[in-house]
Amino acid sequence: MAVQVRLAGVGLARVRFAYSPVFETVMAVDGMRGPRAHAVHEPWVRWARERLAGVEGLDVLLARLEGPAKPADLLPVPDVRAPDLEAELRTVPPVEADVIRRCHAAVVAPHWKRITAVLEADIAARAATLAAHGVEAVFAELHPEVTWADGELVLHRKPEHRVDLAEHGLVLCPSAFCWPKAWIALDPVGQGVLRYPARGIGTLWEDRDVPQDLAALLGRTRAGLLTLLAAPRSTTDLANALRVTPGAVSQHVAVLRAARLVTTRREGRHVLHMRTARADALLE
Repeated sequence: MAVQVRLAGVGLARVRFAYSPVFETVMAVDGMRGPRAHAVHEPWVRWARERLAGVEGLDVLLARLEGPAKPADLLPVPDVRAPDLEAELRTVPPVEADVIRRCHAAVVAPHWKRITAVLEADIAARAATLAAHGVEAVFAELHPEVTWADGELVLHRKPEHRVDLAEHGLVLCPSAFCWPKAWIALDPVGQGVLRYPARGIGTLWEDRDVPQDLAALLGRTRAGLLTLLAAPRSTTDLANALRVTPGAVSQHVAVLRAARLVTTRREGRHVLHMRTARADALLE
């Protein structure tokens, strides 16, 4: 059994990346009801459970989320890469939008910067794959349940269904709280959307303290840089986090880049740094 998604011509050219604060909030709330759904988020669950219980109208939202399929009107397709919460909520029924807003403020917003860093890192990595190897390689790495063959994207372990996106295209949405499943809209109006667990979810709630052995090897500032660069960060962001000057960050990044531990790319007005697989291996 599988969902078969036709993507060809114009639709294939319209594949893009985005993420959704409304989807993250809805899935965070839904996952709290089951003990296994958020196993990878256990530190967050322990922190969030009491805060979520006090949200007014939570029962209304939970009633809409009963069952394995989720209502499409609560899960808008993001129209830009990083939509604003309020912009997305304008497309959600008013009663549920109010509850989602309160849930987001209570248990998601305090960690939103950390979450979006992981989502942005996923998009950056897959955009690099797209540039180097094409869209087929992107689909091949998305999720174990997702395959690509003969112009069709196939999502396994779902009821038999066909979705034609040859004209409208597909939005690929990395997610923190959809783990461990991939989700696809079965009856999209316009662009389709495929949500999948972002790379690096397992590190989302890790303690960010600098390992002492790494600090002894590289120096505390460079070790701190590598620890922070699990997700792309700008020079200014790194300087603020480490309480050093941007010039000092640039000097340390240059050394780490020469050692092939850090890569740097420009995105719009910003220069973003991220650690390499070689650095990941060193940290491990």
